[in-house]
Amino acid sequence: MLTSFLAFGARKGFLRPVLNYGRKIIEEYYINEAIHRVVAEKIAALNLRISDSEPQRFNLFIPEIDFGSFFGGYIAKFNFARKLVENGNRVRIITVDRCYTKREDWPAVVQKYQGIEDIFDKIEVATVFGRQQQLSFHPDDVLMATTWWTAHIVNQCLPQFNNRKFLYFIQEYEAFTFPMGSYYALAHESYSFPHVALFSSPTLRDYFQAQSYGIFASENQEDPESKGLPFENAILSFDRNLNEDRKKSRKLLFYARPDGHAARNMFEIGFIALETAIRNSAFPDDWEFFGIGASHNDMQLPDGRLLKMIGKLGLKEYRERLPDFDLGLALMYTPHPSLLPIEMAAAGQVVVTNTCMNKTVAELENISSNFCVAEPTVPAIAAALEQAVNRVDDLAARESGAQVNWSQDWDQTFSPDLLNQVQQWFPVIKLGKSQ
Repeated sequence: MLTSFLAFGARKGFLRPVLNYGRKIIEEYYINEAIHRVVAEKIAALNLRISDSEPQRFNLFIPEIDFGSFFGGYIAKFNFARKLVENGNRVRIITVDRCYTKREDWPAVVQKYQGIEDIFDKIEVATVFGRQQQLSFHPDDVLMATTWWTAHIVNQCLPQFNNRKFLYFIQEYEAFTFPMGSYYALAHESYSFPHVALFSSPTLRDYFQAQSYGIFASENQEDPESKGLPFENAILSFDRNLNEDRKKSRKLLFYARPDGHAARNMFEIGFIALETAIRNSAFPDDWEFFGIGASHNDMQLPDGRLLKMIGKLGLKEYRERLPDFDLGLALMYTPHPSLLPIEMAAAGQVVVTNTCMNKTVAELENISSNFCVAEPTVPAIAAALEQAVNRVDDLAARESGAQVNWSQDWDQTFSPDLLNQVQQWFPVIKLGKSQ
């Protein structure tokens, strides 16, 4: 009876305002409830047990293991785990988010990455999504957070361990990945927890120091230099073929990621700057334009040009194809220099990228002379593209610039000196080669 009346009222219109208001209340309730639960579950405390009978471990907390998210940051985490294992440490990877890739498929994720192909034969793995499973630890265990939310989880564990600090593997100022709001605040808060830090570039470390964040907080009386070190994520090496045949055609590669979670890569500014440069006749008719980094339809450019989207490439194809391009356009609006522009430069491309805060022209040109650096504005990026076009014919300069001042070897990245410092922070860590 009531259902029929409501349906009749909706059809006739006299109950529509009431029904719309009711629907709005219900939608807001479920949206707010869902958002609250997502955040609460993301940083929920572990169900842990501390026991002297447990073996002492080095525990790396990571979000998940997945084909789609196994990028440079994950490769760094697993290579760090490899170095710990090689030095005789017992290492456990703990995933805290829901993993959609089955445990038996995880080895396939890493087999293409040199050095960590058999990492799952050498480490322990635990999954704690939902937090129902109790996880056992030794009181002398070392805990390492690798994201802002794993830092929240680890921080809640610390009071039960003998060492009241954790190792924070910082690969970005992660608050920058969100608009101002709860996630931003939670990410920023994570740097206030008691930790020592490994920063994935000197530039990123310098940003934290300039802002007095984390280990550089002004109230921190201890020498901050003794509590944090930078490292360089090892980039790929490339087989370049920079000869006169390259002048027969010209190709631009744009790191084009229109998706919202990649806002730091400034797709809109890059695309409009590319359109502007084309309208300004910066590119002769023989130039082709390609986009990488996202699955998207091809995009129309001015004068009948086309941005051909080649999507996400597998590691082998990426390594083979990057040297085929002459000019790279890769933007990043954070202090981190970003790995893709460096790999573009190492592949022999002239690369247009941008400054940001303490990421200056001098900082970037110290990495490679193949960089053509501009302020993050449409006119500046468009002008840099025109300058880069004029530089691509100088093959000798491109080859020289391909000798980047950046690590291309994970053993160099996680050097004995760096590991010695980690051992000073956590004396239980072993630094003798395992048998």
